Amino acid sequence: MNTPYTHRWYHFIWRWCYNLVLVLLLPLGVLTLLLKSDKTKGQRNRNRERFGFIGKLESQGILVHCVSVGEVNAAKSIVLRLQQRYPNLPITISTTSSTGAKQAREVFADSVQYVYLPIDIPICMWMFFQKLKPKLVLVTEVEIWPNMLHQCFKRNIPAVLINARMTNESLKNYQRLAYLFRPSLRKFSRICTQGQQDFDNFLKLGVYKPNLTLSNNMKFDLELDSTDDVKASILKKQLCLTTQAVFVAGSTHDLEETVCLDAFKKLRTTHPALMLIIVPRHPHRFEKVAQLCQATGYTVVKLSNLPESPPTSTPDILLVDAMGMLKACFQLASCAFVGGSFSPKGGHNALEPALYGVPTMMGPSIFNNPVICDALVAAGGLKILSTPEQLAETALEWLDDVDAATRAGEANKRVIEQNRGAIEQTLKAIEEVFQ
Repeated sequence: MNTPYTHRWYHFIWRWCYNLVLVLLLPLGVLTLLLKSDKTKGQRNRNRERFGFIGKLESQGILVHCVSVGEVNAAKSIVLRLQQRYPNLPITISTTSSTGAKQAREVFADSVQYVYLPIDIPICMWMFFQKLKPKLVLVTEVEIWPNMLHQCFKRNIPAVLINARMTNESLKNYQRLAYLFRPSLRKFSRICTQGQQDFDNFLKLGVYKPNLTLSNNMKFDLELDSTDDVKASILKKQLCLTTQAVFVAGSTHDLEETVCLDAFKKLRTTHPALMLIIVPRHPHRFEKVAQLCQATGYTVVKLSNLPESPPTSTPDILLVDAMGMLKACFQLASCAFVGGSFSPKGGHNALEPALYGVPTMMGPSIFNNPVICDALVAAGGLKILSTPEQLAETALEWLDDVDAATRAGEANKRVIEQNRGAIEQTLKAIEEVFQ
């Protein structure tokens, strides 16, 4: 039985102080949006959606909000299950980033609707909810928008925070603004947490215990996808890959490509047939990364320039300048590096290479997925590196000892199998508040 949120007069004051800050920052936000507008060929500029003008969409369905790529991938299984459970309700995926929007289209095609979530200003959120009129709102991981949640509360829409995480560092930050965020968190009908630490930290923030469910991490419910199998098979033929070892650097950020290229240069001295596949996290960096790769003197090919017929030889470096190809690339990997971990981004999802039994490396920044990383490290399939220099050393150990690499990869797959089940727990929690 849930404990309902109780409104207090001072909650109103804190929320409107927050609104004042947002309005003052609005010019800077508009400038940022203009600079980061989606310039993809064939895509209209959709910045108007960020202000609540969402166009023609089916209403009175389920809204699932995902920040970016990782959250879209984690939400895939639960969205598919919701489509089966509620076939007559339209599902709308909202995202914050353009990369998340592109990934959502890659994952769900025409089976759902897409929209950017508006800026969390009252009038923008009011227009958004007035047009969409959702019956249920699901929010992934750690997105806490006070005005969005206030609209859910005013309209009596059940809101569920799924795959929720609250690190110790995040807890400290939210506690500094507890008068604003505690009431917002209490407006969630249910919060499904990734782990016990997250559960305990939400309690410390003032969430009522009956509103919390320890569901575990939905990312462990990753499943093999035949579409990725087909992509990997085609890519292998296009690259003329036979028995060559492949080092995949996935979801890389600024400076991490340089680290991986330096490691690749060292590895080639003992493994001259080794191939490097680099998959940058953000499309706007594709050209910059291409220049870095070409400056090495190795033969470099962009995925967009690969011929349909196999080349006579395998290039030294493949730059993947397209979205939706990361898991296909991991299928070809002998070992992998997951980015956002030498750059201070908190690390991206190490379960993606683990799903294919790939021994994996990350840098020290892993605060986004500590439970996942701890489990993989304990099993022996993930190595957390303190310095960039260790990248070549660790990769060399696995390239020299194929049996050790195979054992590490199998350990990764076992971790995934042993931790499945979060989807079922999350669906059960959703159905308890959405009848």
